[in-house]
Amino acid sequence: MTLIIEQLAGKHDRGGFDCGKPSLNDFLTRFASQYEKRNLARTYVLVRDGEVKVLGYYTLASSAIEFDTLPADLTKKLPNHPVPAILLARLALDQSVRGQGMGGKLLRDCFERCLLLADQIGIHSLVVDAIDDEAARFYEHYGFTRFPDQPGKLFIPLAVVRQAAGG
Repeated sequence: MTLIIEQLAGKHDRGGFDCGKPSLNDFLTRFASQYEKRNLARTYVLVRDGEVKVLGYYTLASSAIEFDTLPADLTKKLPNHPVPAILLARLALDQSVRGQGMGGKLLRDCFERCLLLADQIGIHSLVVDAIDDEAARFYEHYGFTRFPDQPGKLFIPLAVVRQAAGG
């Protein structure tokens, strides 16, 4: 059956979701809807076409990167003030579907969504705070770079994402 990614809605079954990380499970089951209603973030869920059980999700919010925290080679052509960014606040897969490439599918969808937003409002980078070193390595595999003074925080310039997408 085909997998689709759509914005979180009341119809989605989140109750049995378990990624093995309690904070990520709790966010999806207890807080994601409130973040939606209050315009704090948007959550996108991975489901099988025609079904409502959530197999994975990611959450995006607006953010900014402090100029001084970026590597010097990136700041040469940037103004000395916070740099507009999107925060990939969470990304998680249910344990029942791990190891099937769905994390990459979610991240590629995230990249596409960020590029569309960047065309409309101007965004320099996508930022993520990795929950642990395994997650950080996942993001590095897709081109993210760790901040020099914050090893759990990573970023990828959207110019790099656009170039990788062929545009």
